[in-house]
Amino acid sequence: MENKELGLLEIKERIKVNRTLLDPNLHFKRTPSTPIMEKDLPCIIMMEDVDSILKKSSRSTTGYPARRLAEIPIEIVTERTIDIKQLYLKVRKVIFTDRNTLEYSSLLARDVFINENRTEGPTGYGLPDILGMRLILDLIYTDEGF
Repeated sequence: MENKELGLLEIKERIKVNRTLLDPNLHFKRTPSTPIMEKDLPCIIMMEDVDSILKKSSRSTTGYPARRLAEIPIEIVTERTIDIKQLYLKVRKVIFTDRNTLEYSSLLARDVFINENRTEGPTGYGLPDILGMRLILDLIYTDEGF
């Protein structure tokens, strides 16, 4: 699970480093967190969802080290006045850009990778003047089991 945390921290850093490129007023939250308020908009929320074992080790009775895939939803919530599709594209680009080389990179840390799984939205959540979109990432990593 240490590798998973390293990957999540790198996603957070990639967003944080490029926050002004995305929106100078952008807030970032990692769940579990306090609920977002109107003053927090625009906001990116990074969540952790289903975490499945892709391949267990056949060398040990515990099955570790194991290759795992965790779904990481990145939710973008903003006011309707902001073009959420453009913001979504910027967020996706930032997440897949290495902070040091500024080149496309799905490598987050040693043996930790991300792939885009799907996009959900835009949706209005049934609230006036609010829009949201989700970028669902697959975080692929090796869990050493200790």
